[in-house]
Amino acid sequence: MANIRVAQSGPAPLPGKIRKLCPTARHCALWALLLVDSGMTAQQALAAALSSASTTASSSEASGLAPVERNLCSELVYGYLRTELRIAFILSRVLPRPQSLPRPLLHVLGLAVYGLLFQDRVPDHAAVFSAVETAQALYGQGLARVTNGALRSVQRLADAPMHEDFYLSKGAEAGCAEHMGLFYSLPLWIMGHWYKHYGRDIALQLARRSFERPWSAVRVNAQHSAAVTLREGLLASGGEAVGQWGIAFAPGAQPAVVCGRSLQGLQGEGALSFQSAGSQLVLEELGLYDWDKPVWDVCAGFGGKTVALLERGIAVPLATDRSMQRLAGLPGQCARLGLVCPAVALADAVKPPLAHWDGYLLVDAPCSGLGVLARRPDIRRRSPQEGIAHESLQQSILRSLAERMHSGCQIAYITCTLRPNENEKQIERLVRELDGLQLLRQWQTPLEHPWLEGMFGALLRKV
Repeated sequence: MANIRVAQSGPAPLPGKIRKLCPTARHCALWALLLVDSGMTAQQALAAALSSASTTASSSEASGLAPVERNLCSELVYGYLRTELRIAFILSRVLPRPQSLPRPLLHVLGLAVYGLLFQDRVPDHAAVFSAVETAQALYGQGLARVTNGALRSVQRLADAPMHEDFYLSKGAEAGCAEHMGLFYSLPLWIMGHWYKHYGRDIALQLARRSFERPWSAVRVNAQHSAAVTLREGLLASGGEAVGQWGIAFAPGAQPAVVCGRSLQGLQGEGALSFQSAGSQLVLEELGLYDWDKPVWDVCAGFGGKTVALLERGIAVPLATDRSMQRLAGLPGQCARLGLVCPAVALADAVKPPLAHWDGYLLVDAPCSGLGVLARRPDIRRRSPQEGIAHESLQQSILRSLAERMHSGCQIAYITCTLRPNENEKQIERLVRELDGLQLLRQWQTPLEHPWLEGMFGALLRKV
């Protein structure tokens, strides 16, 4: 596993020849992957690539990619990143020195391998032809032949790459962290961490969950006039209840129309919002919808938890974050949902702008994100040092805010990671080292759950 490497971050500009490729789903996916290499998140990169496709489309294609092509592009980007380590291993079996190839060509090959192995609706010949054609356009006949030969070799492997034994290195123990990390496309530091802290069986369950396509979820606006009818319609359409107002759908099962309206139309009129099931459930499990004092959302991000609380009648007068780019959409969200928007301010949670806060605090803390690997597959590329850096940041945030709390006030600490040092051990340390903090409750997504995102939450009170 130590020899399997993926493209690392580098300069952002796209090569000129790639910019000149016609804007297809596969070419946009290639653009997005190169932007991920440069340091963008998958979400940012995909948005930028699709926007680029719109601006480079001909006058007869002014709107860019058709919806079906946009969906295919999204599937390719997220699916490839979820399976990237496995694909890199497969290419190492059919190419003598894959890392010597140009980085864009490695992605062209990887996208084709993803199509051959994981896309039943894409004919094999189409995946191969598209890759060879792109290689020809970018690098000429020589590397086009290399691309064709490599992909034909992958086809000759048949279904062998779908089985665990294919990834077992000589001398390695079957089922060890290194072996199963390759199979589930996880770096050894993540797989080894789960083996150590949760045991092999739970680690494999978490790995399977991170490898599969994520479930989608919506949150019905409890204040909308049609909330009850809409919730019933979503459940009748095959959804699974998440808390009081959340509905989750298996991959590919999200309905296009509910109660005679498209989900996008319902979203536009403020009847619902898209929010991951885990993010919704952690608020319920911590009892935050029972809060009876004003809430300051300290790390509000895009404001998903802020508006979820507002929809349930919880007063949230202040939302801050250290990124105004993330906060910028909150007023629009509130307007769409018919909610009073809180004051929005740029602020660092380590050095908060208020000396005291006589209410409750919500801290959706920056974290390593190991609970949302299916939804955020680019996190697989992070180094273990980033997790350690998050520990220090989280502790600084918690200490700084605890000093500003009045007696009787509460602070909710939430992460989307499965890493004890950022979760329960972080809380244990805070309570041990600071006087006057009492742990009221603590919750983590059941580790054996088949699809729910890995969330952690703790609720503390100042006594």
